[in-house]
Amino acid sequence: MSKIGILDSGVGGLSVLKEVYLNNLADEVYFLGDTKYFPYGIKPVEFIQERVFEIVSFFKSLGVEEVIIACNTASSVAYDFLKDRFRDLKIHSIVLGAIEGAKNYKAKKIGVLATRRTMESNIYPRLIHEKISDKIEVYVQSCSEGPLLETIEKGIVEGELIEKEIMRCIDPLVEKNIEGLILGCTHLPFVKKVIKDLYPNLFVVDPSLEVINFLRSDSNFNTKVEIFVTGEAEEFQGILNKLLGMDWIVKKVTLDRSDVSVIKG
Repeated sequence: MSKIGILDSGVGGLSVLKEVYLNNLADEVYFLGDTKYFPYGIKPVEFIQERVFEIVSFFKSLGVEEVIIACNTASSVAYDFLKDRFRDLKIHSIVLGAIEGAKNYKAKKIGVLATRRTMESNIYPRLIHEKISDKIEVYVQSCSEGPLLETIEKGIVEGELIEKEIMRCIDPLVEKNIEGLILGCTHLPFVKKVIKDLYPNLFVVDPSLEVINFLRSDSNFNTKVEIFVTGEAEEFQGILNKLLGMDWIVKKVTLDRSDVSVIKG
């Protein structure tokens, strides 16, 4: 039986869950949104590493064999940390998925829209130069400072505020004459249509579409999904319905080093 765990700090990772579910890539999929501590993008590195360690430990207690870090911030600062500590699990980074997607384009200048912590990690320029070409100019813009991610976290993915915030974040990259844009935060696929409408000449790399290529197999599963959050389950339930149109039951989970308990939401 194939079991996959997907983790994120909030609703952004639902964009990855959607692709895993629609492509029937596992028997069972567990999603955990660490909504009590959203957003990760402004948290200290050590704190993020501790949280994802607890989440992966929880997944492991459920029999998960593969984990997708569906959070660019966590992938940037905790991917190697997790691989060192869970050597019996396959761990996939959303960032590496994005890099694979960028390989499909012959671009000289690429922009990345990401959280502040992802930007500070310098992971996108480093990996693009290592895995694609050191001739590519990479510009990373943080979207942590305004209300964009918090607005998407509420399930709002269109409207004047979304457009205004997208332009505030992306216009500085466009001024650098970028040819393409990597959505370096998993919240951003939910506003991909708005981005494409505003910037029709940019190619857009959606890591939520790319990371599932690491999971592809010859088998098709009738996928069962379980959703956990560390914050309010009822609130997340409404956002889940709004973003994915699914009525999966959301359960609240309390995680720390000494206690792992699930409370039905």
